[in-house]
Amino acid sequence: VRWPRSHTPLPCVLKPPPARGKHVTFEDEVVPLGRPSRRVPPTEEGEKSGAGSIPPGLAPRPHAVPDYVVKYPAIRSPRQWEGYKGIFQDQLAEYTELLGEVRAARRRLGELEAATGRLPRHATKRTDSAFLEKQQRCEYLKKKLTHIKARIQEYDRDARESAVYF
Repeated sequence: VRWPRSHTPLPCVLKPPPARGKHVTFEDEVVPLGRPSRRVPPTEEGEKSGAGSIPPGLAPRPHAVPDYVVKYPAIRSPRQWEGYKGIFQDQLAEYTELLGEVRAARRRLGELEAATGRLPRHATKRTDSAFLEKQQRCEYLKKKLTHIKARIQEYDRDARESAVYF
């Protein structure tokens, strides 16, 4: 959605930081309930599936755009810059904490593997779901924070370039 410059949407309202150990979901995030569906969208009425000129096996797959790319367009105002900066700071704290937990879990698994020569099956099954969830969230936050930081830096660079000095 492209907004006219005079009607730029405001960033989400920041919430107070949660108590430790509690998972926070910001209003700007879309939390997937499972893996995204890889189904081909339904065809229009009367159209046969695969009736196009591209053979079904060779049709290009749609490229999913991360939600943060859509939610955080280029910054257009100082107020929007402040909102992005606040979101960055809040989520950086979550990312730092998660990264520490993921690194500690990897270290423990490495130590266990070194001690036994091989990871027992029950050890990987117990840690799989919780560890993978943390690892995926950590990777998502890293990409999101990188995107927001780039938007902030673009705005700062553009502001410096357009500044008038007397």
